[in-house]
Amino acid sequence: MIPLALAAGFVALLLALLARQLGRPSGWFGRRVMASLLNAGNRELLDSVLEIVAPTPGARIVDVGFGGGYTLRRLAPLVRPARVTGVEISEAMVSGLGDGDYDLHLADAAALPFPAASFDVVLSVNTIYFWPDPARVLAEVRRVLVPGGRLVLGYRSRAVLQLNPLTWFGFRLYDDRRVGQLLAAAGVDCEIRTPRSGERIAIGTKR
Repeated sequence: MIPLALAAGFVALLLALLARQLGRPSGWFGRRVMASLLNAGNRELLDSVLEIVAPTPGARIVDVGFGGGYTLRRLAPLVRPARVTGVEISEAMVSGLGDGDYDLHLADAAALPFPAASFDVVLSVNTIYFWPDPARVLAEVRRVLVPGGRLVLGYRSRAVLQLNPLTWFGFRLYDDRRVGQLLAAAGVDCEIRTPRSGERIAIGTKR
């Protein structure tokens, strides 16, 4: 029989590796497996975010941390003649998405490669847990938004995520109060909606 401590260590290692892939998918596993998992696992929240974004022709929209690319594919035909933009820290996600009617950038959310006031909407879903410096990311988001532009930030509540052992490895969990504080400090007026139990969408408007 496998000693209990050895089995527990093996499970912890697997969870840590998967958590790392969630934060920054890499290699063949990231391209072939994580992209599909991210699209499927986040689909309901992504759809709720897209409903709030309500894209229109010509809207300038960027998805920061687009993962498997579900939102980019949905947004591309709706914003024409504009091109939807995607930013990812994961090279595997950028290279795995292939050609499409969107502009992709390999970059850190804390250093967005765009001039000020470039976008009407910045959206980001299930990424805040992996930001080492959320204040810096939100400052960048505010910088690239036009006056009155919106941030649509999808996440899952601390109360739900802390029950999942995956989140014990490298995740930073947030409750609604903390998210609201971060957005307010960044100069973004915030409203938080709850489309389903445990799911949150913070809607910020640039002052």
